[in-house]
Amino acid sequence: MSRYYCSGFDKNDAFGYGLGDMFKEELKNTKSIVYIPGGTDKIPKTISKYIPNFTNYFKNVGIEFENKILITLEMSKEEAKNAIKNASFVMLMGGDPFSQKEMCEKLDIINELKNYNGILLGYSAGAMLMSKYIIITPCSDEYPDFRIEEVFNFDDISIYSHNNTEDEMYPEELDADGEIYKKVDLISVAKKYDEFYLLQDYLREDGKTNVSYIKSSNGIIEKFREEDGKIWIATEDNIVLDSNKTKKI
Repeated sequence: MSRYYCSGFDKNDAFGYGLGDMFKEELKNTKSIVYIPGGTDKIPKTISKYIPNFTNYFKNVGIEFENKILITLEMSKEEAKNAIKNASFVMLMGGDPFSQKEMCEKLDIINELKNYNGILLGYSAGAMLMSKYIIITPCSDEYPDFRIEEVFNFDDISIYSHNNTEDEMYPEELDADGEIYKKVDLISVAKKYDEFYLLQDYLREDGKTNVSYIKSSNGIIEKFREEDGKIWIATEDNIVLDSNKTKKI
């Protein structure tokens, strides 16, 4: 069993830098991949864009799945559960983590995900859903308030996606594509709810992406970075780099 918590990927080489090789070592077979969209409103784009893109990303590293299954509310609970139980790879996709959570609850698939024995990857909203808490701080018109919610807690860790900065010290305010993350807000959450990780998918001017992600395998937590990717830890009094414990691949 392996779980990957990701913020996002290099769109030119999503599973490069050794990540695809890790998948190939762990895959038991390539019979099916199951995609769980980031909410019902993401389904059209998931079908038209994201699944074709990920099909190419996997193909580029030598992985081709025989079947691609998209979880939707049109499925019965049993269909959804069996799809996950029999999957070679399961991906919780990006979008709205609260809508994604509602979908998983309606289909009653949370236990299937938690007990899944293959490769489970969550990125952006999906990684937040796998966490102990979904952590949202006031950052935009869409998210004007704190919203902290207990979720699946697969590995007793929490992550906050898209903390994209090249700075060696976390800024007082971080503008991530129009969403403003305030350092003081993140620290206040850590003080009340425990430490959490800030992951990165930072697009550089040269077109490469600095990516960081966390892997949990049979109770062992490992942290990885691609290019100059960073993993930050929000503590009760600061936000610090976790560079000493992070492997570069």
